[in-house]
Amino acid sequence: MNKETAYRILGVDANVTVEQATKAYKKNIFKCHPDHGGSDDAFINLQKAYELVMATITYTGKKYNSDKSVEDIEKNYTKELINKMMSIIEALSDSHDVSLNICGCWIWITGNTKPIKDTLKALGMKYSRNKSAWYWHEGGYRRFGGKQVYTMADIAYRHGQIEVSKTKKPKLQTLQPVMA
Repeated sequence: MNKETAYRILGVDANVTVEQATKAYKKNIFKCHPDHGGSDDAFINLQKAYELVMATITYTGKKYNSDKSVEDIEKNYTKELINKMMSIIEALSDSHDVSLNICGCWIWITGNTKPIKDTLKALGMKYSRNKSAWYWHEGGYRRFGGKQVYTMADIAYRHGQIEVSKTKKPKLQTLQPVMA
């Protein structure tokens, strides 16, 4: 469900406040509730729409959005991070059958990675069994959402995604090796 659909289901516009969203949800919940003649699907869709709208309104952290451009994502990169990412991308640029994606400040590698497993380990990458992908991230991170498992699509939506192409490597405009 996208934001526009959530706003439409809830019956509010994009500039809604928390109070207005809650009021609209409470008003519509009785109409959609199965005990009051509504359908299960309408009730579930209303709940999902409310959760998405509230998450959109109340989030104040520094997560990226998939609507942001490459330049918006890149402006938060430090020179050290750019150098490290470029060294990883360059080391893996000759690898066929793998896909490199940058999600926020993380590098994710999927595909046939078994032949380059030792190279990935030497670059400091770790393997995620849940996602069947290798990843690299510099420094610590704070897990969002408790024990919920997020798919690669969820991660790309939250942080933005830049696919590193083999023919045009990398697509990033500002990722240039910085001489120390």
